[in-house]
Amino acid sequence: MRLCDVLKLWNFTCLFLLLSCPHFAAAEKVKPLNPDCDVCPVVISYDSEESRNLIGETGKNLISKLTNIKEKTVKIDLDGIKKTGSEKDGDDGYELVISVYQHMVAINAIRDGSSIKLKTGFNHLITHQTLDQWNPEIQLTPSDAHAIERSDPLALAWAKMRKSRMYDFINSSGDKWEQNLGQFLLMVLDRSLQE
Repeated sequence: MRLCDVLKLWNFTCLFLLLSCPHFAAAEKVKPLNPDCDVCPVVISYDSEESRNLIGETGKNLISKLTNIKEKTVKIDLDGIKKTGSEKDGDDGYELVISVYQHMVAINAIRDGSSIKLKTGFNHLITHQTLDQWNPEIQLTPSDAHAIERSDPLALAWAKMRKSRMYDFINSSGDKWEQNLGQFLLMVLDRSLQE
């Protein structure tokens, strides 16, 4: 085999792996929450278009119901054994603490602190009303023990995220990360609005 054939095969293999692995291909970027702060958290960020694709019209409709909520905290047992709790309930038996605001929904794993933040784009949503003009953003943060560094490439950031409880909660049913993430966010939004 000639060297140019080997290089073509290598390029094809790398492209195939990149496109077939949603963990690397889907997330837009590794992003510091505050670019001027060296010690502030760094997240895996899905931009508005990707976020809209993940939660769609159903997510938009759920977020539009945040009109009467200024601040709300609930605890969720993912097994469904315990009913949804409030911030006054102890953590025992719950996996997630969800803080709901009009502008953001923060979903935190109780055991390791990994999280998902959904910037809702609420103000923009209520003024524009159309799905394609809505600007949500999804941010993923692994546990503090596996924090993403500013210099981490996307592949390393995903490797750190895969070590988190949040990743396990979302991807417990298979390898369709994006579909599972969208369904997880819709379930959490729905349950936190019901209570």
